[in-house]
Amino acid sequence: MSSISSTENLLADLSERQREAVTHTDGPLLIVAGPGSGKTRVMAHRVAYLIAEKGILPWKILAVTFTNKAARELRERCERLVGVGSNELQVRTFHGFCSRVLRTDGDKVGLKPEFTIYDADDQARVARKILDDFDVDPKQFPPRALLSVISDAKNNMQSPAQLSRRTETYRDEVAVRVYEAYEGALQRANAVDFDDLLLKTFQLLEGHPEMLEKYQERFEHLLVDEFQDTNALQFQVARLLAMKSQNICVVGDPDQSIYSWRHADPTNLTDFQSTFKNTKIVTLDQSYRSTQIILEAADAVIGNNDGRMEKTLWTENSRGTRITVAEAYNEEEEASLVLKAATDLKNKDGIGRNEVAIMYRVNAQSRAFEVACNRE
Repeated sequence: MSSISSTENLLADLSERQREAVTHTDGPLLIVAGPGSGKTRVMAHRVAYLIAEKGILPWKILAVTFTNKAARELRERCERLVGVGSNELQVRTFHGFCSRVLRTDGDKVGLKPEFTIYDADDQARVARKILDDFDVDPKQFPPRALLSVISDAKNNMQSPAQLSRRTETYRDEVAVRVYEAYEGALQRANAVDFDDLLLKTFQLLEGHPEMLEKYQERFEHLLVDEFQDTNALQFQVARLLAMKSQNICVVGDPDQSIYSWRHADPTNLTDFQSTFKNTKIVTLDQSYRSTQIILEAADAVIGNNDGRMEKTLWTENSRGTRITVAEAYNEEEEASLVLKAATDLKNKDGIGRNEVAIMYRVNAQSRAFEVACNRE
């Protein structure tokens, strides 16, 4: 089944904390992983350990990530470790997994297998048509804004009827009417949006016990990456899948949550412990990426956040050079200061300009740097 020669070889290059996270395979596990602490390495080794040491069939393991890129990286690492049988590994994004479930069993929630997935442009087209049918001015009620209300409702598992109970203004009433018509349009077209992939999978698992049992039996172990960026629906799908076996491992760090605008809820990390009793917590606090000064500076800033899970990152790397904070009078002077720093790095340390990255908060700030770079 596997090309792994021995468990000892598999665990040899892991730290003590990483080994602990890899080998705890019975019951719920929460891995709090700081940046650069090797979480993808741990997840890949955990999959390999389940197969090599515990004898779990590859197709019985479901690993869920947040992006297609992360899924590809995790799959490639798993394949290098697992070898034979790795093509049966189930490494997917949440939406990718839900799409496959609905292609197979979506008829239970009103979908035909060949359903279409609408992107943002498709959704806007449908919303504009609905507003036109209702003779509602799209300038007064922008389609994107209405679709945002619909997305919020779906992620809070609210139907049009449930949303209507919260209407207080005419704008709320229009949103409910559009939501109801929008759902009808998707149903007639045998189409779903990305929120539906999650919502309808949740409805399938929650409302059809035979389907829940099927997928609980199929997947004996569930791994979820970037758990701090999951939303309420994703949490509920994961909860249902792992409710029977309790073999769920989630990896996350509330300090790295960046997708609140996509309904991500970092409190899922703390809710996980109350949902899955006897959760074991392993903290990966050794950074293999940064210098100690960078870690201390980051901790000094992030430490002011409310409700965070405490951890102190450390590293065996060098302490590193001190951070420079410079105040500029305007954006032109700011660009000049940055380019001077890049020039000093080149002249003093031999660091080429192609090795220097300039990060800015919004795209509008790039113009000053473009002008300064062309001038240089």
